[in-house]
Amino acid sequence: MQKYKTRELVMSLYDLMHQHGIRKHNEVALKLMTILVLSKQDKLPNGLKLSQSLAEYKGEWLALMDALKASEDSQIQRVFSYDNALEDLPLPFIHSAISTLLKYQDITLESPAVDSIRTIISNFTSSTSEGFADFSVYLLANALLGDKSGKTTYLMSPASLPLAIIASEESKAVCYETINQSGMIADALSLMSKNRFEVSYSDALDKPAYITSKNELKTFDHGVSFSPMGVMVPKHISDNIDTYDRFIIPTKKVESANILHLIKQCRGTVVVSVPEGFLYSTMEKDLRGHLVDKGMLKAVISLPSGIWTGTAVKTSLLLIEPNGNNEAVRFIDVTGEEFIEKTTRRLLSLSNIDIILNYLASDKELDCAASVSSLDIQKNDYDLSVGRYLLDPKEKKVNKILEAATTVTLDSIVRFERGLSVRPDEGDYTVLEVGASELNDIGDISTPTKEANISESERVKNQTGFLQPNDIIFILKGSAGKLGIVPEDIPTTGDKCWMVNRSAIVIRTTSDKVNPKVLYAYLKSDIGQTQISRLIKGATIPNISLKELKQIPVIVPSLEEQEQAIACIDKSRETQQAIEQLLLEQYARQSELWSL
Repeated sequence: MQKYKTRELVMSLYDLMHQHGIRKHNEVALKLMTILVLSKQDKLPNGLKLSQSLAEYKGEWLALMDALKASEDSQIQRVFSYDNALEDLPLPFIHSAISTLLKYQDITLESPAVDSIRTIISNFTSSTSEGFADFSVYLLANALLGDKSGKTTYLMSPASLPLAIIASEESKAVCYETINQSGMIADALSLMSKNRFEVSYSDALDKPAYITSKNELKTFDHGVSFSPMGVMVPKHISDNIDTYDRFIIPTKKVESANILHLIKQCRGTVVVSVPEGFLYSTMEKDLRGHLVDKGMLKAVISLPSGIWTGTAVKTSLLLIEPNGNNEAVRFIDVTGEEFIEKTTRRLLSLSNIDIILNYLASDKELDCAASVSSLDIQKNDYDLSVGRYLLDPKEKKVNKILEAATTVTLDSIVRFERGLSVRPDEGDYTVLEVGASELNDIGDISTPTKEANISESERVKNQTGFLQPNDIIFILKGSAGKLGIVPEDIPTTGDKCWMVNRSAIVIRTTSDKVNPKVLYAYLKSDIGQTQISRLIKGATIPNISLKELKQIPVIVPSLEEQEQAIACIDKSRETQQAIEQLLLEQYARQSELWSL
């Protein structure tokens, strides 16, 4: 079918380069594709055309390169003057490549730029420098922008390039600003597009290219940024030393600075991608508050992890309207099975984009979509995590149970103790360190094997940090949410006392009315685990905020429920001890066979 011809051609060029040991696959393939498109459009310099003689004579090939470099068309000139990648190609490869291109000379390629970038993304390898999202994410972002006819669209940052190509299919007024000049592939793709888009190689945050004669930022209707993740901005930007008064909110990350830039540069719809941490971290709280309080934030769309070529970090799309007027934010979760399909590669792809748009336009509360007032978001400390506002059926059931029950907050019935900060071989007292690996699924914590030494003064100063019988250990970072209860026979004085490592916290009951076994049973129950799972954040290293953990509601149990909980924990301990004894007996029997 015609629609697959561009992909077929690009893959053929990839195969040829692999056979000839040629690197820079994307740059070389796109420049060759550009020559084909220009030839088909009769836009090669000096009336030149692709021909078999180019494949036979290196001199004619080099003459074509010289003509392209001398072109009066600035984009053509930039693409072919950037380096000598095409001039340096071996003649056998040039012969095969041109022969391959000539097969497509008379075949209609409907959207060569779109199909080329789609092919590049789907065949991403670790040697590729670009970090793109799956092509479906750009289709969604393009749909979020709405009608582009008669409107201007501005895009920034390297990973936004695919959207510039898609948008240029609908509009003749697309401008793309990027700091990445690698191979001039943006210009090459522009030359292949239905409508060329303008490309500026500049640092939009430091020296923006699109300014007016009055040295003010030129304004556009739409704005987009798929920002690099985790990159820090220069100090003068974080200190708001800026001619255009953009960085009015303190920021240290590029994704946040890009948002502030787009708000100033665009008057209509803005779409940006942000890593999951942006939605809840303290560092971006002021910017989140600014977007919500000014009514700029229209929607948060949570994407699945595995949607980016270069990282597994979970991300979201923010839909922003710089003119404000939004009194609520629409939260949409597209990580469910109905919105995801696997590609033939490592990437996931989005499906049912039309349904996502319908959910955005609706104000109905659905399992995967809800509208939340700005006031409610403010009460939640401007946390924009979709999981904060969208509850699955199990979470909704738990909420109903909690609403009907008598509850207290966790921090009203316990004290939290942190682990000691110790270094090996320091001091006379040996302590054993409890971590996630010592916490099992049944009950008591296994005897820790990791040792550390502390001085007498440290031991006295941190006496409350040593574990006591029936303390509850809760992991905050790494195996976040995992918990266990300390055995009743551990040493509490002298050598070999126990302590938790820095990834955990000790939960110690402060009232005789609250039995620690009952609290542990509650936290291990379906209700407790559902509440805890909602607190887990972080795609790379899962973590739980202690501040949020302190506020989870705990049901005040009846005497009968307390007795049942204590009996359950005691029985679990008996079961665990029996299992350990059986394992020891089994190991002893195995050791007798063919022993050395």
